[in-house]
Amino acid sequence: MECPRCGAPVPASSRHCIVCETEVGFPNVRAAAARGEEEALAQRVENASVSGRARNCERVLHEFAVAVLRSKAVMARSLNVVMALVSGDSALYSSFHRQIRAGTRIPEDNKWDGGRAAIDETVFPNYAADIVFGALSLDGWGLTYYGAYVIVLRDEVVEDRATVFEENSFRFVQRWRIVAGNPVPPGHRAVWAARDKLAVAKLHSKLDRGTRPEDFPGILLSAGTGPSDGDFIEVHIFGSIHRRAVERVIGPPPKRAERSLHRSLERKLREVGAHLETR
Repeated sequence: MECPRCGAPVPASSRHCIVCETEVGFPNVRAAAARGEEEALAQRVENASVSGRARNCERVLHEFAVAVLRSKAVMARSLNVVMALVSGDSALYSSFHRQIRAGTRIPEDNKWDGGRAAIDETVFPNYAADIVFGALSLDGWGLTYYGAYVIVLRDEVVEDRATVFEENSFRFVQRWRIVAGNPVPPGHRAVWAARDKLAVAKLHSKLDRGTRPEDFPGILLSAGTGPSDGDFIEVHIFGSIHRRAVERVIGPPPKRAERSLHRSLERKLREVGAHLETR
């Protein structure tokens, strides 16, 4: 794109014009809003509508789309990580790559952490370090194999900087056999306000005339037992997460040794108008 103020070319990975420093939008949002992306997604949505009419479940597809517009971005983390985030206004939760570079996190010895640098740079060329990952949820529940406590984020703090992606980006790149440096096939990501379109395009075949609204949460997010078999729409959030971005935290009843920390978490959440829900 060209800078709307000075006309200079803006790198796709930049949030600001490199000449006049005018803010030009979040790179992931600009990528999802590109004409080719939106046109390809629109075609997938049209295909889903044709399928829905053929199966006589247009009403269910519409109800599902409306429900998805109420979905939230969620992140599952351990109690200790959540506590660190909400401990005070100076704390931030940053991306995996920034944690590694800062020396506050050690990559695990598995294929996921071992391949993340290559995968993330393929999906977010030259700005992967700025992306925090989450999932789209209708009932507040999340991918608890990443941690027993699910952080539900406020819409107003993510809607301008978040995009949604077809599935776990690691699995997507492998499934499509995308070579590093090649672009991601268009039509598989969307801006936050169009998350309903991506959900319909992806999941329409799982809906039929007998699908009920109470079935929608499990269709949108199926956690499975781990990253290899979970199926969900991935949320990409540009930048760090502050405790004031938290709407609520959902977690299990505390074990005896965790009760004091659990009470502290509840108190810290109340300081920012959030609450702790036991499930």
